[in-house]
Amino acid sequence: MDARRKDRARSLALASSCAAFVAVPCLGALLGRGEQTDRYDTVITPPDYAFAVWGPIFASCATSTVGQCLPGGRGDPVSRRTGWPLAGAYAVNAAWSVAAQTDRFSLTPYLLPVATAFAAAAHGRVQRVSGASGWAAATPVSTGLLLGWTALASVVNVAAGAVASGAPKSSPRNVAASTAALIAASTAVSASVVRSRRGGVPFALTAAWGLATTALSRGRPRAVRLAAAAGAIAVSACGGAACRQGNVT
Repeated sequence: MDARRKDRARSLALASSCAAFVAVPCLGALLGRGEQTDRYDTVITPPDYAFAVWGPIFASCATSTVGQCLPGGRGDPVSRRTGWPLAGAYAVNAAWSVAAQTDRFSLTPYLLPVATAFAAAAHGRVQRVSGASGWAAATPVSTGLLLGWTALASVVNVAAGAVASGAPKSSPRNVAASTAALIAASTAVSASVVRSRRGGVPFALTAAWGLATTALSRGRPRAVRLAAAAGAIAVSACGGAACRQGNVT
């Protein structure tokens, strides 16, 4: 298969998966009960308003996909390096939404970490590309936004899976484990933001947003709020350093 055919095949997979990624949760909310994740609330779940972050994530991912799929963007080095991992991230995120909407929530703690791994692979690959042309230049931003949110969401989803299986949400053991997981996730995100040459600021923005809104949730245990606040400060500081180094896109 020559390079042009490979580019077309990748673009088709990317466009299809991105369309599903955006459409499945939006149509589910409009036509059915939606994802119903509030049934499995955890002590580290951000408040409802925090999920408005999906608006800019969807918009930026759609923009990036259009840029990669246009004839001028298909052969761009960023497109060729990140297209397949992003197609995987979008497809698995769409599968997560289907599972959450169809009362198969037991599958979601396995799906979201896989989606996050695909996004992390795309973020890692974009670090090794010198530049992008046209709308494909949106890829580092969109990938960073997606990775920052889903990295934390994966931890929350694992905790939600435990609650769904019968673990008491507010038991001391569960609170301690969830707090430790939040601290570990915040540390990993901070370290990754520091190492990012491109897309570091968007990466930090969505992660810090999730942590900060959790810290401001009065109904959460004190230990969780303190851990979330410390994580938000650490991630924001690393994002600020990335911004000073020009690692926005």
